[in-house]
Amino acid sequence: MDIASTLIGLGLLAVFVLPILFLIWQQNIKEKKRRKSLKELSIKHNLNTDTVEVSANLLLGLDSKTRKLLVIEPNNNMQHQVLDLSFIKNAKVSSHSFPGSPELIKRISLDLSENINNKKLTEIIFYDEDDNTGNASERLIAAQKWNRLINAKIPA
Repeated sequence: MDIASTLIGLGLLAVFVLPILFLIWQQNIKEKKRRKSLKELSIKHNLNTDTVEVSANLLLGLDSKTRKLLVIEPNNNMQHQVLDLSFIKNAKVSSHSFPGSPELIKRISLDLSENINNKKLTEIIFYDEDDNTGNASERLIAAQKWNRLINAKIPA
């Protein structure tokens, strides 16, 4: 009776634990593929990305030496752009909430403006409620981190 109970317990443990381990393994494979794509595009554009951010809907790589930022959107067929931070005048985090409920965040972005006439150069979207990827507060922290990194590289 002891052996049967042990086998049943191990079987139930396997039924509940193995799917979780499989999902973790699958997520690690996706992250490795994204990091590899980021590295390949960095090499293609002659960048040495020393600071990177990998999330489900955004890949960022910063080359501190050349002051260039590589932005990749995996959800948009790996579309990418290289931004020269020497042309950036201002960077700020924008947080948009739902009408009528300011505590619920709908969209978080990092807005970059050009030196010329404060023209908006680009918007890097860290969180969008419509995509349903990630946690808003977690993405807000990441956007603030990148805002600090970019503002440190912007010429005074």
